[in-house]
Amino acid sequence: MSQTPPMAAPSSSSNFQSILVAALEDYKNKTKNDLLQHGLKDQLECCESASAILDALDKQFHIQQFIQSQVGCKSLKQWLSATATVLYAFSSALGQGIGLAFSPAKIIFAGIGVLFIAVRDVNASGDVLIGLFSRIENCFKRFEIYAQARLPDSMREFMVKMMVEVFGILATATKAIKQRWIKKYLKTLIGRTDIEDALKKLEKLSSDEGLMATAQILKVAHGVDDQVMVITERVNQVVHVGRETAEAVLRIEDHLGGLSRYQARKELQQWLDPPDPSINYNLARDIHHDGTATWFTRGETFDRWKSSSSKSSLWIHGKAGSGKSILSSSIIQETKHLSNDKESYTIFFFFDFRDEAKQTSRALLSSFVAQLCDQSDSFFKNIFGLYSAEGSAKQQPSEDTLLKCLKDVISGSGQVPIYITIDALDECPNISKEIGVPPPRRKALQIVKELVELHCPNLHLCVASRPEADIQSVLEPLAYFKVSLHDQDGQKEDISEYVRSVIYSDEEQEMKRWRPEIKELAFKTLSEKADGMFRWVACQLEVLRKCLARNVERVLGELPKSLDETYMRLLEGIDEANRDDVHRLLQCLVVAIRPLTVEELAEILAIDFEDGEGIPMLKPDWRWEDQGRGLQAACSSLITIIDDSSSAITDDGSSRSLQSRVVQFSHFSVKEFLTSPRLACSSRDVSRYHISLEPAH
Repeated sequence: MSQTPPMAAPSSSSNFQSILVAALEDYKNKTKNDLLQHGLKDQLECCESASAILDALDKQFHIQQFIQSQVGCKSLKQWLSATATVLYAFSSALGQGIGLAFSPAKIIFAGIGVLFIAVRDVNASGDVLIGLFSRIENCFKRFEIYAQARLPDSMREFMVKMMVEVFGILATATKAIKQRWIKKYLKTLIGRTDIEDALKKLEKLSSDEGLMATAQILKVAHGVDDQVMVITERVNQVVHVGRETAEAVLRIEDHLGGLSRYQARKELQQWLDPPDPSINYNLARDIHHDGTATWFTRGETFDRWKSSSSKSSLWIHGKAGSGKSILSSSIIQETKHLSNDKESYTIFFFFDFRDEAKQTSRALLSSFVAQLCDQSDSFFKNIFGLYSAEGSAKQQPSEDTLLKCLKDVISGSGQVPIYITIDALDECPNISKEIGVPPPRRKALQIVKELVELHCPNLHLCVASRPEADIQSVLEPLAYFKVSLHDQDGQKEDISEYVRSVIYSDEEQEMKRWRPEIKELAFKTLSEKADGMFRWVACQLEVLRKCLARNVERVLGELPKSLDETYMRLLEGIDEANRDDVHRLLQCLVVAIRPLTVEELAEILAIDFEDGEGIPMLKPDWRWEDQGRGLQAACSSLITIIDDSSSAITDDGSSRSLQSRVVQFSHFSVKEFLTSPRLACSSRDVSRYHISLEPAH
């Protein structure tokens, strides 16, 4: 191969040079044409427009004269003109910073010119070219998308490789025509050969959504250089017409197509780093009793909220333990069903006192943006555009960036409904950890305010919380619909139905032995004294489950009047010998920055804190054989153990399910009570269980 002119490219462009040099060598071997020594080279290098390229081709090969002599001359002329415009624009965008001596787009035109001459020299019909060009047209249309984009080096390198693959197909066609295999070549091209398969793969690649494909190819091209180079070497060794070339193209695009979608979404997911609110949603659905909340989801308020184009802000408030999360999960389920019936989007977030990752305004925003990406390819394109514009930054986006992105997506979604549910806003901390930084809850409330003030007719926003003063001051004037659970007859009926389902259940072994009149007494007493609190009822049922039948009436006559009183009685019921251990367990749960597994928390029970030397010592033989049972025996119904399912991405790109059992407070009100001044100032002996955050840490 003749020597190429010295290249002034920076060292980062060496890959582009080697790819192009290999392609030119392969072309020379197949067609016996050295494009670097061809007279067309100097003319194309001076071209500064698409029309100039066409003029250069015509001057060298008299292409226009050939086209005019063909039956399909109009199609050939239109295709050539459109292709020149697209490839020149893309080559200009691609060439910024590449520093190539001879652009890949101009190489393709040189190859097209030689192919024209090969067809003309054997007196073949222009149909040969129309058939071939129409099949690779979509690939060129794909380049048109990228001509307007700012591409990173890894993406540029991939697109050079794609253009080289097209160049390789032109070389194969030229070789076949020069060897006068026209009839055989045409038959196999439009039949079922590997060339046909290769062209179909190019069509499929060009039909993928532009920006998603950009993301897919960007990551894969960066991560599979070695594999691509192996395939490039195979292509360079092709000696038979079409077959080996097509197989190589097929392998490249199968690999890129298979991995790229996963790679792009994984890249964006890592950048956003959102928590997973589906865990909270699924937990709420698991404890949801059949029929609960239908009074609301089948009622007028919900119907007006979900369908209104101007009055679509809803605030649901209620005291601790009133079932707000259960109601929120029912609303989410209903709006998901709406999405199945017609185009709409449902996104949601659960603030969670048990998980610090779900206690910030940034967590709220990143989760919303990630959910919208998962539900809509167009949203994904917009948001990935932001990611790409920031240079695929390793640092996470700011809250301002995320909020702007969310607002832009909502405002630009037209008439497609977007249903947003935010649960447990009161579990977002109202105290800042840093001086001068607004508390997370204040920032979350500001986000809610800005979303409502967008006045987007397709946005339907629901917030559920306790009526804390700071929350009420913001949401009271913002929300068009306001629902107080304490005042709802439907809520009271739900509680009564829940009590009935437990007391009369065949699965409650002890309650099955109660006399009918005792069951009815328990049902009426709990229903009347619940005061709108599911949590209070659940605690009393837990106590009653352990009662002998003869003691049920007495226990019902001495029921605590509030959740505080309920928790005090639970603490008083802890065995004196276990009090220090229980206090340590509760301290760990209060200050944990993430959910603790059964095995992690149970280690507290295997540590001797009273060793003679004053240094806590691990006693492996103290571990419970059933660690979960040990924790529940110590802490009673103050805690609960749930199965936590998550997934991890393995090195080969597959998803692996992770299963663990997690310990958490049975309700937000438990943690609040343990850290409250009400417990600290109690005259009863349970004040020993009060937890101050700093000493607990």
